[in-house]
Amino acid sequence: MQHYRHILAPIDFSARSNDVIKRALELAEAHDARLTLLHVVQDVPIGAEPFGEPSGLILSEELREQHLASTEKKMHELTEQYKLPISVDRAIEEGISTPTAILDFATEKQVDLIVIAHSGKKGLLGFLGSTADSIVKSANCDVLVLRNKPA
Repeated sequence: MQHYRHILAPIDFSARSNDVIKRALELAEAHDARLTLLHVVQDVPIGAEPFGEPSGLILSEELREQHLASTEKKMHELTEQYKLPISVDRAIEEGISTPTAILDFATEKQVDLIVIAHSGKKGLLGFLGSTADSIVKSANCDVLVLRNKPA
């Protein structure tokens, strides 16, 4: 059986994030592994030029700081809600592409398992959502995708 040393749980604060946290905690305990919860704050331009080119307008520094502060607060609330041990790392990354930020983080931190949820949104041909699909196709480590529970 594979022994995992560092598990990454990307979260977006949706209801599916709860399932990801629970499963990642179970796996981290079972493998005596390090666990990192990661939220990616998208740094997206405001507006777009014709033909899809990003405009020169980006979020103001004030709005960016407010968004980051809100994310920090949500991470803190998760810590309390799940009574997460101090050993669980919490990280916030900024990036234009959520999958790229997750994959870069996983490579940099030598993650050997990513636990991610299927969003419930149908991606290409009705398989995974775009983030989960990108992670599965491009990760340099194992990926556990939590399926949607039947309604």
